[in-house]
Amino acid sequence: MSRAKILIIDDDPVCTGILLAMLGDDYDVTSVNSGSGGIEVLKSLTPDLILLDITMPHVNGYQVIQYLKGSEETAKIPLVVISSLAEQSDKDFALKLGVDDYITKPVMPDAIQEMIEAYL
Repeated sequence: MSRAKILIIDDDPVCTGILLAMLGDDYDVTSVNSGSGGIEVLKSLTPDLILLDITMPHVNGYQVIQYLKGSEETAKIPLVVISSLAEQSDKDFALKLGVDDYITKPVMPDAIQEMIEAYL
């Protein structure tokens, strides 16, 4: 059985490193450090789950969400925001755009693992 593919789109190397360490043994994980890089990777990769940061330069997470939900090829991929933006208004806006879940940083390993299992 092939391993599930997870795409991490986050410009924070510390957060990305933590997620890679937590997930790398169980999943095929690809990470990119920009919203535009994430959009580019999605032209050749169809992940089973996307973990997305909101606060990134140039192309932010909200723009990536709009791109993903506006494309027939990517609209159905489970999309989870992992962000340092902890205001309810940030979460509400992301959910309104169509994300499946919203987790605030710092990430807790148990919460991430439970969330991933729920979507895969």
